[in-house]
Parts: sequence; C-alpha cells; structure tokens
Amino acid sequence: MREFSTNLTFISAPGHGWLRVPLVDIAALGLETVISSYSFIDGHFAYLEEDADGTVYLAALRERTQVEPTIQEEYRKHFSYNRPRFGAAQFSAEFWETMRS
Repeated sequence: MREFSTNLTFISAPGHGWLRVPLVDIAALGLETVISSYSFIDGHFAYLEEDADGTVYLAALRERTQVEPTIQEEYRKHFSYNRPRFGAAQFSAEFWETMRS
C-alpha cells in the first residue's frame, strides 16, 4: 500500500489559506480533475484552496488511510499567486500519469 504524507502544512495569509500537499498524493487519490483553479501547483506540491479543495483532499486522504493527518500552521504576510493553477495546460493527463508512477 502506498504511504501518504500525513504531516501537512496549512499556510495562511491575510484573507485566505491553502493546504500544502504533495502532488503525488493528489494523483494517487485520483483527485487531479476535481481540484479547482483556485488552487496552485509549485514544484512537487499543490497549495489547495482552503474552502473547497483542501476539504475534498482531507476527506479522500482520511477515507483511504483511516488516519487523521497532523496539520501545522504557517502564517505568511504574503502568498504569491504567481504560480500555475490547477487545470493549466501544462498539467495534462500525461503529467498526472507520471505522478502516479
């Protein structure tokens, strides 16, 4: 059975927040098509919008692992929105397939 990251970080900035999770975990849970364009991808991680995408991810993670993740909080005065968003063309089906490998 695949091991999922259960130590996660919630990043908050003035006005909003994101759950930072590994892209490979999103792919393994099959969530790449349900995450909205309000979430971002940066390197090997996703920053899931707190209101919907983060909740969807946590529910799927809990269902699959039967483990309650540990979530550390990190405050940033500024969160850069200058990152690719979910659904961007460069994140095609082939990209997600490589994440599953």
